[in-house]
Amino acid sequence: MKIVIYFFAVMFLVACQSNAKLIYPDKIYQNTKWTKDELKKDISVRHLQRSKNSSTHLMRLKGNEFPHYHDHHDLNVSILSGNGIIHFEDHDVLLVPGDVVFIPKGTFHWAENTDANASVIFAVFSPAFDGKDRRKAE
Repeated sequence: MKIVIYFFAVMFLVACQSNAKLIYPDKIYQNTKWTKDELKKDISVRHLQRSKNSSTHLMRLKGNEFPHYHDHHDLNVSILSGNGIIHFEDHDVLLVPGDVVFIPKGTFHWAENTDANASVIFAVFSPAFDGKDRRKAE
């Protein structure tokens, strides 16, 4: 019986480890090494790709965002590692690796890292994010 419990405990721990990859036609991103400056920040962003229709970003969240809206951009977020909470106007949702969040333009939201380590997410903005469409909630 102890062997069976040990086996399932090991399998659970292995399943909880993130080996997620971001796969592009010309590059694979896995186990990203963050710079010392990026590690100091509550939110670090790596811009990966940009076209007229969308932009993709790798983001490291150590703390939390401020509550905000994107008035002109839809946002899709995939949790690669870590745990967190996505806060909406009337409810919150716990996030774990593998979760995908869709945030339509004009939706009140903010993300909070609840992991002992920073969480890493893959974000897709449509149309391409211009860095300006982030309106703080009043």
